[in-house]
Amino acid sequence: MMTRNFENIPLDDDTQILLSSQMKFGELDCVFQIWTYDAIQGNSLIFYADDLQDKSDEELKTMILTESEIVSNKSQKLTISKNDEEHPFVFVNFDFKTIR
Repeated sequence: MMTRNFENIPLDDDTQILLSSQMKFGELDCVFQIWTYDAIQGNSLIFYADDLQDKSDEELKTMILTESEIVSNKSQKLTISKNDEEHPFVFVNFDFKTIR
């Protein structure tokens, strides 16, 4: 199976990417990023929206929390961000911490 291309992930002007690595989450291609934004460091898993059509946001959060060790702070909320009109990606953000 061919790996998906994640070259055009949108980036906020004020976000600095510390690490970006393409990986598999189960059968799904995704990108894992560690980033900083406005004195907050966080992590994201970035998927293609069309790979997640059969999953609700809650199902996606549950899948990430239960099927991997990637989230270190499981008591913290995961946030999901998507903008169908601007890009084809779904961002699942987690492990936020203040860095100042």
